This record gives sequence, structure tokens and C-alpha cells, in this order.
Amino acid sequence: MDKATQLNFREPTLEDGRAITNLVKNCPPLDVNSHYVSLLLCRDFHDTCVLAEHDSRIVGFLSAYCPPHRENTIFIWQAAVDSSMRGCRVASRMLDALLSRDNMSDINYLETTITPSNKSSQKLFRSLAKRLNTECRTCCGFPSDLFGEAEEHEAEELYQLGPFTLTPSYGEKSQVS
Repeated sequence: MDKATQLNFREPTLEDGRAITNLVKNCPPLDVNSHYVSLLLCRDFHDTCVLAEHDSRIVGFLSAYCPPHRENTIFIWQAAVDSSMRGCRVASRMLDALLSRDNMSDINYLETTITPSNKSSQKLFRSLAKRLNTECRTCCGFPSDLFGEAEEHEAEELYQLGPFTLTPSYGEKSQVS
């Protein structure tokens, strides 16, 4: 059995906060958030985030939330995968684990933003659209000038997937902790 098949997917807890912060720091070009943000994600958005473990070690983290006033939409904020697990479909499997949760049954749209240079994320979300049998549209998300002159940041293109219907048998089931 290879390491990719030995993954456990679960909701994060407050105790995972430090490991999540460190994982994101080690996954450039992801924006590094404060440790406080990791703790907030674990406390307030645990039911829309996914943690991937291999041999009790955190090797992936997907952060997401349901935007206010759009209950049928999930926004994927970041997908971080440890370098030792790249190429093992961890990000794809975390997305599937999230979408297989009971609390996602009313979700019909998925959104994320991706920089033009992040080809692997573009491929990830286009592949997800195919698995969901839906469209993947792109438009302007956040122009680079919104990030300020002091910070060189590429524009973020908005990817919109949907509409889709999640079936009870969709994806890889998460372990809820």
C-alpha cells in the first residue's frame, strides 16, 4: 500500500493550528497567514476545512468557507500539501472529502481564486469541474493593484464551478472528529 492510500481526512481542531501554520509557510507561493488565522479556521470554520494526515503527521490542509448570503456556495481559500506528498492527489482528495460531508449537500457552486502562474491549481479545479460534470468559468477576481505597491502580488482570477448536485455517494468520506 503506498503512502497516498494511507491518508486520513478529518476536520481540524485548535490543537492543529501550529502545524497548519507551519505547513502553509512551507508551501510557497501560498500567502502565509498569521497563526491567529489558523486558529480561527480551526475554531470557526472546522466544518468547511479538511486536514490530511499520513502516519499521524499533517500533510495537507484545505481551508474553505461559505460566503455570507450565498448558502449554496463554498469558497476554497487555500490548499496546502507537504512537499513529500506532492503528486499523490492529496489536494484533489481533500476537495472530495470536503464535498462528501453531509453539511455540503446543499452546495451547488464552488469558487476559488488562482494566480495566472499557478498552473497546478488551475488543473486541480478544472479537473474537479469535470468530476462534478459542470462548467468552470474564470473572470477577474482581485487585480494585482488591490494588493498594494509594497507587495508584489499577481492578480487573482476567480474560478467559478457550477451548478452541480452532490450525490450522497460523492467523494471520499471524511472522518469527523
